[in-house]
Amino acid sequence: MEYKEEYIKGLLFEKMAGTISDGDDTIAEKAIADIPEIKAYWLKLKVKMDKPGAATFLSSLDEKAAWQKLSPKLEDQKTKPLFYRNLKYIAVAATLLIGMPLVWHFYAEKGSSHGPSPSAIQTNQVYLKTSDGRTIELNTDRHINQDGLSGQAKANELTYYADQATDADQATLYVPATKDYKIKLPDGTQVWMNSASTLKFPYNFNQQIREVYLTGEAYFEVAHEKKRKFIVHTAFADVQVHGTSFNVNAYDQRSFSTALVEGSVSAVKDRQLIDLKPGEQVNATPDGLTKQPFDAQELLSWRKGLYNFHNRSLGDIAQVLGRWFDVKVVFLQPDLAGQTFTGEINKSLPLEVVISNLELSSGIQATLKNGVLTFK
Repeated sequence: MEYKEEYIKGLLFEKMAGTISDGDDTIAEKAIADIPEIKAYWLKLKVKMDKPGAATFLSSLDEKAAWQKLSPKLEDQKTKPLFYRNLKYIAVAATLLIGMPLVWHFYAEKGSSHGPSPSAIQTNQVYLKTSDGRTIELNTDRHINQDGLSGQAKANELTYYADQATDADQATLYVPATKDYKIKLPDGTQVWMNSASTLKFPYNFNQQIREVYLTGEAYFEVAHEKKRKFIVHTAFADVQVHGTSFNVNAYDQRSFSTALVEGSVSAVKDRQLIDLKPGEQVNATPDGLTKQPFDAQELLSWRKGLYNFHNRSLGDIAQVLGRWFDVKVVFLQPDLAGQTFTGEINKSLPLEVVISNLELSSGIQATLKNGVLTFK
């Protein structure tokens, strides 16, 4: 998953301020888990903000001046960061992003740091993070019994129970690049998660509603219940359902879609609501939600470790390569990203073989070095 540094830093300030939404918090947590530099930034920020004087610093900050310096930079970006919402913390972010003198307040090293040490967990493995900050690795078969959460984890699947827990207790499942994973929720709902995805969920659903928060892509088979609606929240739109099978792609707004396989769902964004029938999908656009039919073989092929694509841009294909093979993709010629191709990628094959197949079928050239895939 690609991250814009300014965007993530903005989310971290909202997280620190306690103003972040659940969906954005999931994105921020994933960035912290995936990127060592972001994790170090977050830990340092926590340490600095815990020091005496931090509150005074915030209260005296001239947010208007900081905003005036930051705003022209944002106007140059095609996609504006989502930390517009809280001007006070925009200003704080601005001091870090544009190099104002106050940045010293956060970065000056004054003796040894007593902040939290980085987690020892391997971020290239599937793991569960509980609401109290504990992490549980899920890369091997094991029984889980911790803080009201019990169940059985396997290398590719987690089934858990939380009879003693309340709906206030929550956990987040992290599936890193190259991996995929399945989780069975206490109500019987099954979720298959694609690479570079996270799912935040309560230990137990409450009596009125079942809600989860997704970043990335997942296929849901929701246990049917007449009284409790099931909602999948994403950063771009919500999906409401009672019991059905559907796919949600929520890596970014440009690719956001919900595709209905069986049953009925509604996609909701702002005040717009679109009902879907089997065989239909809804996509998010700058103007709202649009509906169209979809090819199930192509869209759901990821569940079999395949990526079938028809007239898809190399830029879209590159995003899948990045998530499935944990590489950074670079285009030496930007117009290459817009060229379209038809074919299939097999996740089980070595990346070198995949690259060779792309070169043979398309005529493009690509090199792989130190985790960077360069198209030229």
